[in-house]
Amino acid sequence: MIAHLRGELVAAGADWVVIDVAGVGYRCLVPGSTRSRLPAPGAAVQLHTSLQVREDALTLYGFLTQAEYDVFELLLRVDGVGPKVALAVLSTIDPESFRRAVAFEDITALCRVPGIGKKTAQRLVLELKDKIGALPGAAGSPGDLPGAAAPPADDAWAEATEALCALGYSRGEAVAALARARDEAGESPSVETLVRLGLKQLYRG
Repeated sequence: MIAHLRGELVAAGADWVVIDVAGVGYRCLVPGSTRSRLPAPGAAVQLHTSLQVREDALTLYGFLTQAEYDVFELLLRVDGVGPKVALAVLSTIDPESFRRAVAFEDITALCRVPGIGKKTAQRLVLELKDKIGALPGAAGSPGDLPGAAAPPADDAWAEATEALCALGYSRGEAVAALARARDEAGESPSVETLVRLGLKQLYRG
């Protein structure tokens, strides 16, 4: 199994990339979350990869982060969910938000993913709720998930997310940065404090 690729990014399309590794070009399908953060062709890059084998094809999927790879693999265990839908999930929801949506049974958030209707969303919650905490970096209960201290309706956290997006960061990057800043933010932080802490996390990478 090909676990990762490290080499030169030769070309990239809307949902695919070609990486040259020691003279061999590997074509990978990638989610929008990975594609939007890749460097320009000619730069060095490393992707976590998942090789999916079918009777008529061998398809390689690539992910910039371990969290994206873990969610992809977890989604493939759900009956009726294939690689296409799994990529759509990661192109629409960042891994942390997906974990929270499943943990809190947020069917509405899951239904925003193209190709996922109410029944599929309910199946995701049913089959993954007990497994989502087993992912690396995830806590064992919804209340312990990163960012869970601020409920979805908390205006300060929502406004801080929008502020970071207005500065040019993707929604996934903004949500992840604020989740990492949770402990430092304390109780009832202001929007200004959250934006400052979020930017500090983003600068750290």
